[in-house]
Amino acid sequence: MMEKRQRYTAMTVILWLAAVMAQAQDFQQLWVTGSAVPDGTCELTRRPDGQFRFAGALNAGELKIMTTEYYIKGTTQFLKPQLVDSYLINHGLNYTLTTDESQPGWVVSFQEDTYRLLVDPQARKVTGELMLPWNEVLIAGSAFPGGSDRVEWKRDNMLPFERDHDNPYVFTWVGELGTYDNVVEPGRFKLEGQMTWGPRELHPFAQDEDLLESTQMCTGGADNKWHVWQNGTYRITVDLFRETFHAELLYASSNAEVTGVEILNAENNETSKKIYHINGTRYPQLRRGLNIVRYPDGTVRKVMCR
Repeated sequence: MMEKRQRYTAMTVILWLAAVMAQAQDFQQLWVTGSAVPDGTCELTRRPDGQFRFAGALNAGELKIMTTEYYIKGTTQFLKPQLVDSYLINHGLNYTLTTDESQPGWVVSFQEDTYRLLVDPQARKVTGELMLPWNEVLIAGSAFPGGSDRVEWKRDNMLPFERDHDNPYVFTWVGELGTYDNVVEPGRFKLEGQMTWGPRELHPFAQDEDLLESTQMCTGGADNKWHVWQNGTYRITVDLFRETFHAELLYASSNAEVTGVEILNAENNETSKKIYHINGTRYPQLRRGLNIVRYPDGTVRKVMCR
């Protein structure tokens, strides 16, 4: 009897795992097409979290989401809404997969330039909205002077971005960033849409993401922060509509907090270290001459390679 019960339990677990695996989808690419898409077909942007984003203009009409750039009978799958007459603007509607091209897509009821949709393959949901500009974007954290003390980040000391004159969704900030002593969460920052914590926040997809390597950001989500590995003056540009992030080091700080000078052969490289030129340029490995090296434990040293 006990053996039969164990077999039954094992079979139940196997069936449950099979159902979960069947529900999870690992799309590498997705496209939108249909009468609502001005260019006929447009590829979605794949986010680091596996979700897919569209941001752009749409016409009144029908929008279909498919797994190939061009329709291939028997191969192309369509993300079909479960409900009849499902409007693209929604708070999250479930979809099913079909290879039947004649099945209805998503309804776009009017033309507008600022549509956004998000496909979540894990939840099998499509969410759509019209994106409106934010009034402001501010940088918050311990990565700039005065942004934090030893206990907490200073909400009232956030620094504002400047809105682009031609594009209301683009904001730029220029200022000093670095990793400082006597602060909580040294070198970290995130972005706020108001002079308080939430509801509008911008985060990287991973904790301590290098701001010079970051290209995408998410609105809301996990409370991840960007990390500054090199002290200096930076320019950060964000596009709220497309959720893109770009940072550049204008020049390295002359008082960067580095200690000691280590002399090594140029062949002595470790992939765990972050290596910079004295002007802030990131290197994949040590180069002959003077390097700024940040080790995994946060230590920063000048390294002279022969």
